[in-house]
Amino acid sequence: MGAEVHISKALAAVETVLFDLDGTLVEPTIDFEAMNRAVRRLAQAFGLAEEQIPRLPALETIALVRRHLAEAEADSAAAFEAAAQQALVEIEVEASRRARAYEGAAEMLRALAGRGLRVGIVTRNCRLAVEEILQRNPLYYDVLLTRDDVPHVKPDPRHLLSALERLNGRPDHTAMCGDHPMDIRAGRAIGALTVGVLRPGVGAEVFAEDPPDLILARVADLLGYVQGRG
Repeated sequence: MGAEVHISKALAAVETVLFDLDGTLVEPTIDFEAMNRAVRRLAQAFGLAEEQIPRLPALETIALVRRHLAEAEADSAAAFEAAAQQALVEIEVEASRRARAYEGAAEMLRALAGRGLRVGIVTRNCRLAVEEILQRNPLYYDVLLTRDDVPHVKPDPRHLLSALERLNGRPDHTAMCGDHPMDIRAGRAIGALTVGVLRPGVGAEVFAEDPPDLILARVADLLGYVQGRG
């Protein structure tokens, strides 16, 4: 009970809120396994054996495969990255056409802004897919940083710090909200409060290894904790 009161007081003093997009503000529609398969097929086409390809999320796999290829030929590495990124964009854009904002998410973002809070969206998605989502699901934000806008993406904390720099926000007066442990790790790395958001059908065990300061069943429930600056 004491910890819960402490977190409630800390969130009440937050000035900036950063949000992940997929699975946090909008329903997740991306087939991440398809993305991983596409990257692995391309890596093999560029000469890597199956056992040489790391089993990591697609963006991290691309980075490591490019580094491996660059040791032999820079042009081959650049060609692989371009082809892999294009494959991801095609999957993301197709998925974005089916994405819908979670109930109450749009209203929550406007309410946060109305309370004087700074609002940022930090996503590993490409900008083309994000713009498609936001065209169909208008969501308020002061800053939006996709993977195309920054050199380092979550869980690298510099993704969040880039957003805070543009928002003139202070890490120790920030809350990072996301549905994935990497969101929690990135938020903790900058000294922000962390809020885990549960996707439908997913339990709190998803955050077992990276427990956030607060777990919400619905992102819109954040309004009950963040007061704003008047």
